Amino acid sequence: MDIDEPSRTVPESPAPTSASSSAAPPSVALPSSSAPSSLSRIIPIVCLAITAALWLQVRTDIGALKESQRALATEVAAMRKTPNIDVSGAPALGPADARVTLVEFSDYECPFCIRHFTQTMPQLRANFIDTGKIRYVFRDFPIDELHPAAIHAHKAAHCAAEQGRFWELHTRLFSAPGTHTDAALEARATEAGVTLPAFRACIETDRTVPAIRATASLAAELGATGTPAFFVGLRDPATEQVKVTQFISGAQPYDVFARALDALAEQK
Repeated sequence: MDIDEPSRTVPESPAPTSASSSAAPPSVALPSSSAPSSLSRIIPIVCLAITAALWLQVRTDIGALKESQRALATEVAAMRKTPNIDVSGAPALGPADARVTLVEFSDYECPFCIRHFTQTMPQLRANFIDTGKIRYVFRDFPIDELHPAAIHAHKAAHCAAEQGRFWELHTRLFSAPGTHTDAALEARATEAGVTLPAFRACIETDRTVPAIRATASLAAELGATGTPAFFVGLRDPATEQVKVTQFISGAQPYDVFARALDALAEQK
């Protein structure tokens, strides 16, 4: 730290004066108080930096809290809007008399749907569907704004369903955007055991599109804003009405589904 050295004025030899006169004391120049030190310049900068960092942290925390509140509000709104889902005629797996039901609204080209299908669905099938614990229902929710070609895959699934081969083709349809060309769909349909002439005629007529659009609209009415979207509830086998008890948004880990399904099974 630099400090100015005080300057001193050396008095000249006094001139002879009368006996009553005395020599003036030497004058001393004090350090200048107007020159700021390095420390006085650094402290305000450090304080400002700390304040800015704290402000950014608080703002980040508030943003995360607001996002959580929005997600919760979406789930609550979904539950309030429509507590029942009609699944009559929908593709389903699991015992026909199972009451605990998982309804999935999905898009064959959605990357999160693909992740759920490849990572989580095998566990759900092994532990809940194939063991007879739940009924699983698949519903169409192609999002044209994100995956404009996904509708072709959903049409193919419905056309395969007309031949009783829905699940055989369904498991071959989850793939990236741009992979559902006519040639690719016909190749997968052949692998699934679908008769091509009838399949082609079905695709060309677009007769399955209204049903696909109807389930997509239903998903939006239920409060789903993205895919995949899941609704857990209790189904009345006589009416095929599912009384929804929980909404699960997105490709959540297996444990999230297991807890929800096990909890509902204990309440039924």
